[in-house]
Amino acid sequence: MTYRRLFTVFGLVAVSAVVLGACRAEEQGRITEFKPGVYLGKMDTKLSLDQVHQLGRRANMQGSAVFLSGGGGGGGS
Repeated sequence: MTYRRLFTVFGLVAVSAVVLGACRAEEQGRITEFKPGVYLGKMDTKLSLDQVHQLGRRANMQGSAVFLSGGGGGGGS
């Protein structure tokens, strides 16, 4: 085998390894074709009643610029 042929074979092996290595596992099976107005992803899981109450309490603690709820950061009167 000549050096040129050996170099070509190893070059092809190296390029093949790079191309195949670029296909990450987390990108396999993802949506590649989109339909306007149609959600094609996985369905969301339902929140438990306790989770809904906890989120509501956290939202109330954040307050707003107009209404001071007593929670969250400083300020107020």
